Amino acid sequence: MEENILSLIKQKQKLHLNELLKTFKDEELLMSCLKELQDQYKISWSKENVVYFIGEKYKVGSIKINEKGFGFVKDLNDVEQDYFVPPDSLNKSITTDEVVFTVYKESEERYRANVEDISLRVKSFLIGEIQPSRDGRFLDFIPSEPGFKNYRIVMINSKDFKLKKDLLVKVKILNVKEKKLFTKIQKIIGDSNKAVDRIISIAYEFNINPDFNRQTLENADQVAIPINYEDEQVKRRLKNSLVDKNLVTIDGSDSKDLDDAIYVEKTKDGYKLFVAIADVSYYVLPFSPLDNTALYRGNSTYLANKVIPMLPEKLSNGVCSLNPNEDKLCMVSEMDFDNNGVMKNKKVYESIMNSKARLTYKEVNDLFEKNVSNRDKEIVDMLLVSKELHELIDKERVSRGSIDFDVPEPKIVLDKESNVVDIVPRDRGVSERLIENFMVSANESVAQIIFEKNLPYVYRNHGAPKEENLIEWHTLIRALGINVKLTDLEKVNPKTIRMALDQISKQIEDQTERDVINVTLLKFMEKAAYELENIGHFGLASECYTHFTSPIRRYSDLMVHRYLKQYLIDKDLRDFKLDLNEKFINKACKIINETEKNSVNAEREVNKVCMAEFMTKHIEKEYEGVVAAVLKFGLFVQLSNCVEGLIHISELPEFTFDPKTNILVNKQNKVFRLGQKVKIKVKNADVKKRIIDFVLV
Repeated sequence: MEENILSLIKQKQKLHLNELLKTFKDEELLMSCLKELQDQYKISWSKENVVYFIGEKYKVGSIKINEKGFGFVKDLNDVEQDYFVPPDSLNKSITTDEVVFTVYKESEERYRANVEDISLRVKSFLIGEIQPSRDGRFLDFIPSEPGFKNYRIVMINSKDFKLKKDLLVKVKILNVKEKKLFTKIQKIIGDSNKAVDRIISIAYEFNINPDFNRQTLENADQVAIPINYEDEQVKRRLKNSLVDKNLVTIDGSDSKDLDDAIYVEKTKDGYKLFVAIADVSYYVLPFSPLDNTALYRGNSTYLANKVIPMLPEKLSNGVCSLNPNEDKLCMVSEMDFDNNGVMKNKKVYESIMNSKARLTYKEVNDLFEKNVSNRDKEIVDMLLVSKELHELIDKERVSRGSIDFDVPEPKIVLDKESNVVDIVPRDRGVSERLIENFMVSANESVAQIIFEKNLPYVYRNHGAPKEENLIEWHTLIRALGINVKLTDLEKVNPKTIRMALDQISKQIEDQTERDVINVTLLKFMEKAAYELENIGHFGLASECYTHFTSPIRRYSDLMVHRYLKQYLIDKDLRDFKLDLNEKFINKACKIINETEKNSVNAEREVNKVCMAEFMTKHIEKEYEGVVAAVLKFGLFVQLSNCVEGLIHISELPEFTFDPKTNILVNKQNKVFRLGQKVKIKVKNADVKKRIIDFVLV
């Protein structure tokens, strides 16, 4: 039927839905086919129910509108291609809209686009702040996103609120008319001068909703009940029960969603590792309100002192969380390792566990470093055996080329009133790396089990960097005076990246300088993504990888649990089910790849806000920093606490940017380059603009 529908739409190029309904009487099937064709960008379906054939005449794209009023539309069937859209061709579209457009030739080499219709309004609300108008007579809404600053924004219900300068506000987009954007105030968020209020506004900016809807909360209440040991799905776990084993959780001191526990024992051939993961899939059923919410959230987001969870607290911190001394339903990856840290056997199954201790990273690090602990001897002995296995796994992973950047992340320290009182590099001791290694092993094990069966699955892929990117990176680090001692052939071999990083570590003594140089590699690497087809994970030197260990906070892991149960426990391999899985995986991966990106960007913006608030208390103070980036408009300098600020080019008279060598240089050949130590003074810090300005001392 899809082909017949598409053929008719192609013949007409555009037609109203009513015309299709006259020809195709089965309305439900027609709608389903149109949705499928729309998802494949073969047609576009406007809000007024006009259906367009996407081909030579009509194209579908995503539009971004500049502050100056013009836009660029990216062709969703050819993402490398975008077209200029003049202000008079926008046709009431706003930035991020999915639009139907036509292309016309303006001159010999220049094409332009004209927006014909809007197929999807992606943006339903805006975040911004209240500021006095230029003449001081009114209070205006100033949106945070630059693409909306060329509109006059009308708040139709402004009289219902006590508006004042510097309030952060969320408004719903109602309509666009010429240069006016009509909106309705939905929520007063807080004070734009305080980082804690800006955290929530940033979450909204990136489509991360701090609140759950009523249906999702009611669904959580229904399922968040004590374990029913008479349930057949619980009974069948008893033969694999881990209740008597000394499983423990190891997390940060402020963590509440505990989704992984570990236990290690010695065997005659090496070691046995148990990684037990909260069985969220038992509570969150497919297509339930909880499931729909989790899918479109994609993951939990961690913003300074605030967690915006994927699942309501009754699950994330309650029935699903592996809290100590409570029976919990879990999925287990059980792995056997030899004395060289090589995984020899693996299996995965449902179980019940009972965590014997809720340990913190600091506590376990103290045990490893100082041999100090007040825990039971059985737990201490188990942790020491765990450390042995971790070291073997680590050595084996290094030998196959796994890349460990070990770049410090900023930890934002807030007081009880949520003021930013300190920023420090986040600790990453032995216990943090131990848990990381054990989780990677579990993720590899369950990926390999299903990959060997050739069944539809969710893989966490990370492609090898391109040769030209590796050459560019090696040229960059050579310009910094680092001799990587590799042949030209070795430089384009991704497996030698580890050797190059080792040389950087040996030749650069200063930790901050080493960190900023190591980070340069990230921009030459491919991005990791969730996908149906396995291509391996380059960064971890893994031929087959997935995410299994965090179903409380990642939807990908919840999906993996469901497929493990379907394939291995229920043994449901019916063709139609496998087809449905494949379609759902493709759909879900698009969503969760996007939500992951949103969370990363939101976390980055929150860090900028918190850093700016912290540095407002340190104006005129002097620090030593390291040049983290050299750009045409100035130098970014990173301090030892991970705070970054800009020395604008206007503060560097006579210096010009050399793009070939990536340096700033003046006529006297004085040079600023990546990794160079400089002394700076804090000139300015602006919480609203999320910027910090430095000057040289």
